[in-house]
Amino acid sequence: MKTTHEPQVTNNDEQDVSQDPVWDLLRQSPAVPVSPVFADRVMRAVRQVEAQPRAEAQPSPFWAHSYAVMGSVAAMAAALTIAAVVFFLPEPAQTVVEHRPEPTDAFATLDEVASQEMLLAATDHLGEFSDTELVSLIGF
Repeated sequence: MKTTHEPQVTNNDEQDVSQDPVWDLLRQSPAVPVSPVFADRVMRAVRQVEAQPRAEAQPSPFWAHSYAVMGSVAAMAAALTIAAVVFFLPEPAQTVVEHRPEPTDAFATLDEVASQEMLLAATDHLGEFSDTELVSLIGF
């Protein structure tokens, strides 16, 4: 196998290759021996690349483009709706509510418990209470 760094000049070359500085550098570089299985490796790599599906080569179906357009339109509509809600809705009125508790008797429950106890005591000992006291306990 020939491994020299000589340029191949064709008739279509407009530039003189012998004056090219890149080819001058290549001529000065040492020759590298090529592995005997180099061609097999290159052909295997080419076959692997050819076996892979090409996404660019296959045209996209018509509906894929229409889904992209519909998605863009939906996103723009959502953005406009959110902007309209944020900018055009009135702000809620700021009102101050004062909390005024109901006036209650703090001792009302205690009074109720005391009167219940007196009624229970009166039922146990009727003879010890006068008629006026019993009527006032009953609440007439």
